[in-house]
Amino acid sequence: MLERRRRRFRGLVRSSISVALVLTASLTIASCSDNPGGTTVKPSDAKKSIVDLVEESTTAVGGEWTLYRGPAAEVCEQPDGGEGAHFVYILEREGADGPTPAADISTVEELWKSKGITTERFQSGSADPLTGVNGRGGPVTTVGFDAYPQGYTMTGVSKCSDGDVKELRREE
Repeated sequence: MLERRRRRFRGLVRSSISVALVLTASLTIASCSDNPGGTTVKPSDAKKSIVDLVEESTTAVGGEWTLYRGPAAEVCEQPDGGEGAHFVYILEREGADGPTPAADISTVEELWKSKGITTERFQSGSADPLTGVNGRGGPVTTVGFDAYPQGYTMTGVSKCSDGDVKELRREE
């Protein structure tokens, strides 16, 4: 029974991470300019901003989080059409501890709003709905929290910086 539950959780986490990555990619492509007015962002600042927000968010929710990916440099488009670099950071956690996923969503939503992030909740239409909240703006391009009873995922994408992705990856 426990092994079957673990397999179901792993499948759900993989599915939710895949959805989060697709959503992240589509939001990134849709928002060519992360830096209004052509302001520049240093790669180190972009990386720090997303790591800080994701880790502050996971701390607010609590529990034991593990690294799924990042902070990884990826190509993004600068306001002038040139290439820059943003960072993707994903943490995951098994199951909901303590309060319900709805309470954890409220905690994350409140934190993000305090940082100037515009939030939007989501819920699938199934009998056992998949729930969460997505955010845009403020110190990041996008951030998402998938809060399923079987597992949580926190995904963030930093603002586009002036960095060269190949160079940044070599430094990692």
